[in-house]
Amino acid sequence: MLFASVDLPSLDKDKATTDIMSLDESLWFWDSYRATSMLPLMTKGASIGAQGANNRNRQGEFEWVPYAPPSITSWFDDVVFPWMGMKSRVMALKTLPRAANHEHIDCDAHKMGTRQHKFRIVIHGRVETLYFMTKQGNVHAPDIDGPFIMDGSWPHGMDNATDDFKLTLAVGAPWDGRDHYDNINLLLQQKDYQMPDDFAKYFMKV
Repeated sequence: MLFASVDLPSLDKDKATTDIMSLDESLWFWDSYRATSMLPLMTKGASIGAQGANNRNRQGEFEWVPYAPPSITSWFDDVVFPWMGMKSRVMALKTLPRAANHEHIDCDAHKMGTRQHKFRIVIHGRVETLYFMTKQGNVHAPDIDGPFIMDGSWPHGMDNATDDFKLTLAVGAPWDGRDHYDNINLLLQQKDYQMPDDFAKYFMKV
């Protein structure tokens, strides 16, 4: 599985976007690896800022940060987390108009070959600005309205070649997917593509 839509009860994306964009800009931080602004929403111990993005060796349970909007927390608590079977880190990602995210891989090199599914929903902007890098060229995600799962171990990037900002809610580690899904629509399959030979250069250097 490379990309699949998920059939879940809908989120009021307009309300969620308004609530996120009304928060103080100082709560965001710049992530140079992906070249995007990040806003922690659920983190271990409700840590904020760049510290909230780091799960490594951090103790504590996942909790909503104090400023997390109820329009978002209620949807995750009532819909997404029961579907996932656990809580995990939730971030908002913001990309400015005509800006691009760095091409990257969302897992450590030693985890290649393991299941590395990531849950996403674009609440403002266009899903198909996301693309996966293959030997055959860049393959863009389909234009969908709801949440989706993508393989974070496949090199990917995003070019927001529009006149509007893009806002995405992202869930990742420690959730890495499920053994079986009943409510997804498989839209891009790994078996149809080949990963670039030079994929190793897209890992985060730690």
